[in-house]
Amino acid sequence: MRTLFVYTDIGVKGGARSYHFGLGLLSSVLRRAGHTTGLHYMFDQWDPAGFESHVDRFKPDVIAYTSDSSQIRHVAKLASLMKDRALIQIAGGTHPSLYPKCLERIDGLNAICQGEGEAVMLNLANAVENGTDWTGFAGLMVKNSDGSIKRNAMGCFTQDLDSLPFGDREMFGYQRVIESDYDRITVMMSRGCPYNCNYCGSPSMGKLAEGKYVRFRSVENGIAEIKEIVSNYNVKSVFFADDVFTIDRKYVRKFCEAYAREIGLPFEVTTRVESSCYDTFKYLADAGCTRVAMGIESGSEELRRKALNRKMTNKKIIEAFKDARAAGLKTKSYNIVGFPFETKAMHQDTIELNQRINPDSLVCYIFNPYPGTELFNISIKEGFLSPDFMDEDFISRTDTPLDMPDFPREEILKCYRNFAFNVYKANSVKKAILYKVYYSRFGEPLIRALDSVKKPIQRLAMGT
Repeated sequence: MRTLFVYTDIGVKGGARSYHFGLGLLSSVLRRAGHTTGLHYMFDQWDPAGFESHVDRFKPDVIAYTSDSSQIRHVAKLASLMKDRALIQIAGGTHPSLYPKCLERIDGLNAICQGEGEAVMLNLANAVENGTDWTGFAGLMVKNSDGSIKRNAMGCFTQDLDSLPFGDREMFGYQRVIESDYDRITVMMSRGCPYNCNYCGSPSMGKLAEGKYVRFRSVENGIAEIKEIVSNYNVKSVFFADDVFTIDRKYVRKFCEAYAREIGLPFEVTTRVESSCYDTFKYLADAGCTRVAMGIESGSEELRRKALNRKMTNKKIIEAFKDARAAGLKTKSYNIVGFPFETKAMHQDTIELNQRINPDSLVCYIFNPYPGTELFNISIKEGFLSPDFMDEDFISRTDTPLDMPDFPREEILKCYRNFAFNVYKANSVKKAILYKVYYSRFGEPLIRALDSVKKPIQRLAMGT
């Protein structure tokens, strides 16, 4: 049975290619069972003709799309192009999982997978291979020929992550991915997040299936995958993309001991202020960790508590960044502007908190109301967002669809573009100006034009 995976990655800020963990694992699972897989990676530019040509060459039995809310409009157009062909079209990922209505709305789409897809796709592939009915498997929602929807039971989360094969990175032309991301590979040691932030889809994803949602691979399994990647590709560093790397301090210590002994490459992690302490940071630093990133999102304790369901105090945030520095780590802060109920004064709180912790680097996004999140529902209920929002083009993290009289769009965009400049202007004029350019209207085309010198520019922006 032949499956063509489709990954649209269009309009990516900064222009870096990426490896999709879900598709890599699905490909390995199907290949292990004797099926044939391929990938159509539509990177950066819209190219439907190239997609059609690939389908003609590959001749798939199944086309399997993955999509978040920012990419679903592209998936819809591609599915429509294939609607008259004798094949099955299925979509998975966060958007179909949390906004299943997309199955009704997307012409040509036959089914969606809600939640984790390894068992679903393997069952489907085996059924298609054997010529048996594939529409009744748990985790699938299927569109019948008359347009009605068949809703099957939800599936189960994979409890033993070590039972899964390592992801198919070669399908992505992985060396090219590494080189586009500063010679760095990306690895995940876990699945799921224990926190319940109102703006994040993870809490809703955790309710889509039975079983424990937050799961870790064994240290041995993760180290073995890193060794395999390093032996096959030219690598200079590792980024761990887990939602919260430091949930279990005993696990962190065991991992750090093994990593320092068997890998030794510089690495970076993302974690939460609440699960951080000096001892954990020191384990990371001693193992070769160079940077830790933590989310602030807003400097207003009131907004974090009431709207975001993030209950850490500013005092705890300051302590966490101080502890990371004391352990010898560089720091990075994540920030968002344009939340429901936010005001310009609250955004000023975010600037002032970042000025106080003075992270070595930072990221700022504009809030977007992802379907399936609590803040999506609140945004519609409060009249900040049109009920027809999902019928329009979704804007991802660089503009706002919200209409808030106390914080209008023009002010949100201005705050977004000037945030990093305002944080750094007192301590580093060079860094402030660099960020000012990066977040400007002209930043994206300039970054692409200067692609050949982006590594030294990054070192300045990241404080290295």
